[in-house]
Amino acid sequence: MATIKEISEKAGVSMATVSRVLNKDDSMAVSDAVRNQIFEIAHELGYVPVKLRHLKVEDGITIGVADWHIIRRESTNQKLTDLTKMAERCCQFPVRFIRLFYGQDAKVDGVIALGYFTEDETAYLLRQSCALIFVGSNRSDYLFDRIMIDHESGVRDMLRSMTEEQGVRSVGYLGGIYQDASVRIGEKRMRFFEGLLKEKELFRPEFFLVGECSAKSGYEMIRRAAEAGGLPDGILIGNDEMAEGALAAMEELGIVPGRDISVTVYKDIETRFFETNSCDIVRMYTDFMWENMLRCLLERVEQKRQETITMIFPSKYLRAQTKRL
Repeated sequence: MATIKEISEKAGVSMATVSRVLNKDDSMAVSDAVRNQIFEIAHELGYVPVKLRHLKVEDGITIGVADWHIIRRESTNQKLTDLTKMAERCCQFPVRFIRLFYGQDAKVDGVIALGYFTEDETAYLLRQSCALIFVGSNRSDYLFDRIMIDHESGVRDMLRSMTEEQGVRSVGYLGGIYQDASVRIGEKRMRFFEGLLKEKELFRPEFFLVGECSAKSGYEMIRRAAEAGGLPDGILIGNDEMAEGALAAMEELGIVPGRDISVTVYKDIETRFFETNSCDIVRMYTDFMWENMLRCLLERVEQKRQETITMIFPSKYLRAQTKRL
């Protein structure tokens, strides 16, 4: 295991500075760049903080969940409840999950990072805990534990089912792109599906509906498309929020999913409860994936492993109980 001295030498600062930074002494007069560098070097060298070295997991641990790019701050993250139940099944000690908010330090033993993060945000996460795992991230390195999803496999299976089994002749897309000052989410999956439709000579721009990632946007676009000339035989909806609005619009229009139109909802990291029994789904994150993610993170928290791990899971296309007539 790395020592304070080794980190000090590589960072070019005193051992006292390294010690105070790693112990999160905010009174220490040091720049954010130096502070971040110290945490990054400590992680690279496999340094384990004193707190983790003396952690008694049987007394319980706290895991921070970074979700600010996939769910609004004022909203409730349903996934925390699901994770708590999973931890009860696969852990022999209490595990508590709390949400992290960028810029606010928290006392946590490990961190789950959901979605895309900038380097500054990653530095913040690393300051919270060296036991850090990314889920569905845009990272291309092997510096941290990662859970990756092959999102293309489930979508290919969906399109094959629509065209070869369900008799769908026209296929559309309803989705949105979330963008803030640091990340852009949703474009990659949209471009993949567009390319797949073009490859199969099924792409029709009038059936490719892109707006905001909200229920309101999903509702309005389905209404407009239906009133302008009709909907395709089958449609992939990019997320739960848009599906909620789209299905409400279909109900008002008397359109029944599974009978009048084949509807598939792209189920990403599910942070809210939304029932889609009438729709097929492309599920990105299965319970099996989440359970393996927890085990992987807990190995870090319990210091059973220093090497990084990247796990790749396939997405799954699942048919609804209501079949297309």
